[in-house]
Amino acid sequence: MSLDYGFAWMMVMLRSIGLVIQLPVIAGHPLPIPVRMGLCACLATLLAGVVPAANTPPEAWALIVAVAMEILLGLALGFVARMAFASVEMAGRVIATEIGLSASPGMGAPEPATEPLAALLSTFAVVLFFLFGAHLSVLGAFARSFQLAAAGKGGLNPAAAESLMRATSLVLELGLRIAAPFIAMNFLITLAFSILGRAVPKMNVFVVSFSARAVVGITLLSGAGALIARYLFTEFGELSLRMLQLLPRK
Repeated sequence: MSLDYGFAWMMVMLRSIGLVIQLPVIAGHPLPIPVRMGLCACLATLLAGVVPAANTPPEAWALIVAVAMEILLGLALGFVARMAFASVEMAGRVIATEIGLSASPGMGAPEPATEPLAALLSTFAVVLFFLFGAHLSVLGAFARSFQLAAAGKGGLNPAAAESLMRATSLVLELGLRIAAPFIAMNFLITLAFSILGRAVPKMNVFVVSFSARAVVGITLLSGAGALIARYLFTEFGELSLRMLQLLPRK
């Protein structure tokens, strides 16, 4: 194995680390570190011999800069790919709050024991990710990234910061669009029972409305799979384009 091939292999692996490290969590259990490193090594072995690569830098400082830029670029690509799953997790927490199934949602990956609804929707998003073939698009965009930024010459588009902020805003937009029917349902039930409480003062409106909100919310959730799939189909279809927008133009 030549020195240039070893350098290219290392740069491809470093870029893939940022992508693999942000893989979605399935049922609250992230992939073990050895498995993640094995995936990175596999990607590096498959791509190192066929992608454009820079020459091995003679200076140590140039090697350090190349390593840092590859890791940074990989993390940016993985961040964009992770946003679709983050929006579903956010929607699951909002829905659980609206229908009264979760009082204190967390901030990290949803745990099935404490946030069953958010964990269920997150797992559903992972299934759709593979069902729609989005994993192939992400891998294709990752391989294409080396044609725009060769291995060892990692860099970001000057407008990458704006693209990252736009991707973050899409998390809020998509999460609220998925949860919008449940927010409207909660508003209508609250409005109806507030009027009913004025008409029948002796009725325990809080207890009855809580039960009605849960029943109607779960019924609405049973038919929300097609809506979530429709939104995610569009989102997953644009992942590769958003990843490549972070790279410099040739």
